[in-house]
Amino acid sequence: MSQTDPAPADPHQEISRAAPQEQNKQNMKAFGKFVERITPWLFEVGSWSFGGLIAFTLLVVASLLTVGPVDPAIMVAMTAFALALPLDVAGLILLRLVQDLKRVGFEEEVVQVFQDVGFTVGAQMASPTALESLRKRRTGIVLGDSLGILALSGLLTLTGMTAALWHMAWWIGVVFLAMVLISLAIVIVAIFTIQPPDSQEEKEYKRRYREEMTRQAKAQAKKNED
Repeated sequence: MSQTDPAPADPHQEISRAAPQEQNKQNMKAFGKFVERITPWLFEVGSWSFGGLIAFTLLVVASLLTVGPVDPAIMVAMTAFALALPLDVAGLILLRLVQDLKRVGFEEEVVQVFQDVGFTVGAQMASPTALESLRKRRTGIVLGDSLGILALSGLLTLTGMTAALWHMAWWIGVVFLAMVLISLAIVIVAIFTIQPPDSQEEKEYKRRYREEMTRQAKAQAKKNED
């Protein structure tokens, strides 16, 4: 046997990798269905969040304008709020636009326009499956973009608020930032705590699923060996 021949793959190692990969695929699919179910709630919370950030930013900026650029902390606060405000407006517009387009039947109008001018693409898009797929794709893109905008805007707003409090006294800014981190940790812990434990049926299903994945991986490894 030549030294350059590759070493044979370990079937047990292949099996140990195959089962978790399939489990991860199933988990991602379940997560996607969960997000799809709570999409209306996400749009509602996102709209409230962006609206609240806009109102809060305008209120704080109006107060800081009367103070003027008296020290670097105020300059940092004003810069952070000035960067956050356009992001909040853009996020709110995106969420409201998608919701309004869904209500007025935007896809149906587009399809009708294509059909009126004789384009065959309109007939292909007219099927309910194609329209639903288009709506889901658009919703997913907007939710992903809005989440990124909200995270960046929240970070800028937090920076601006910390800097504004730092102007009053440095320890107030530090305490405020610490309380924000503690509150975030409490929310995360609460989310994981309220998750219901797996029932006996779910545990049995997961056990059978792992056994089935292991059996399929063994069969595939044996087929590769033959």
